Amino acid sequence: MDGDQHHDDTATGEVEKIVQAVAHGDLTRRQFLERGIALGLSLTAVATVLGACGEKGAEETPAAMDTTLPKSITLFNWSDYMSPQCLRDFEKEYGVKVRETYYDGNEALYAKLSAGATGYDVILPTDMWVTILSRSGLIQPLDMDHIPNFKYVTDPVFQKPVFDDPDKQDGKKFSVPYMFGTTGYAATLAKVPQPMDSWDQLWDEAYKGDISMLNAPRETLGVALIKNGYSPNTTSQEELDTAKQSLIEQKPLVLKYDSVSTRRSIVQGVALTHCWDGDVGLAIQSVPAESVEYVLPSQGYVVWADGIAIPTACENVYAAHLFLNHMLDPKQAGQAADFIGYQCVVEEGVKYYSNPVQVQMRPTPKQIANGKLNEDVGEFQSQYDQAWHDVVAA
Repeated sequence: MDGDQHHDDTATGEVEKIVQAVAHGDLTRRQFLERGIALGLSLTAVATVLGACGEKGAEETPAAMDTTLPKSITLFNWSDYMSPQCLRDFEKEYGVKVRETYYDGNEALYAKLSAGATGYDVILPTDMWVTILSRSGLIQPLDMDHIPNFKYVTDPVFQKPVFDDPDKQDGKKFSVPYMFGTTGYAATLAKVPQPMDSWDQLWDEAYKGDISMLNAPRETLGVALIKNGYSPNTTSQEELDTAKQSLIEQKPLVLKYDSVSTRRSIVQGVALTHCWDGDVGLAIQSVPAESVEYVLPSQGYVVWADGIAIPTACENVYAAHLFLNHMLDPKQAGQAADFIGYQCVVEEGVKYYSNPVQVQMRPTPKQIANGKLNEDVGEFQSQYDQAWHDVVAA
């Protein structure tokens, strides 16, 4: 082989290498252009190769995050779900004001974003909705380098939750955890002196007209599924039908389906209130702690977790990352939980709680591990929606 032939083969080999690099996103188009010309490719040849790479889906390496701070960011949140002090602290540290606007359910949040709403920088979706929003392209993967306070999230259930596990989504993480808790029921001891360690108590005819159930399809159907020995994330139509029938049988005993005033129900002395643990913690600020017992049935229960995420349409991405990081600071996480009445994911934040009952009610790692997080069930979600519709209409 002569020298010219060897040079041609070497150049060809180098071209193949950089073609593969740009095709896999390891080399930007600008870098390819520079190296291609250096290897003797004509501009026409470079353009042809880039066009082919474009057909394979090659993308420009993402630009560095713009670190310009805006005057304000907008938090799209549940009502009464953020400590005003946390917002003041953020503004003091970064000079960025946080404005809040509100939604009343994950379905409303999803509908708003999927309809193309803009202007929101930070949102707080609940567990499975992180999956739904990420798969729908409505929230963006996070740059965890800008969220160093994630180190304070020490429970593995929340480091890699089933609804946002980077190991299962090409290393991408779409949320950081905010608050978490369990779903059980509160028994007013004056009416229920010996609460059962079972969901069966909510089907006890002795409490007809004195039972409040959550107005939340997956939560309440989940109770009936667990009561019948099934997973709250089942995709079996037969199992779901059995759970639906159990709720229809229970319905004559139910005073109301309510997810808004559960705390008030406990304070007013409703015998049995299907609720989130934080509702009990808040209620005990108004009634004696010894008058209420919170039950986590041994049959199983749901553990819920709210995440903090950044919409894809966010215009202040850097400031939004700063806010996520801010809310994982132990002091901020703790004082937010203290204001809300729920549990922060940051263990070190507990020392900032002012309510000793809230400290006592914090789920143990074993209780967290034994619970079930609601998962996205894909297209089968429509079956849950229909089942709930049937219960309400019965």
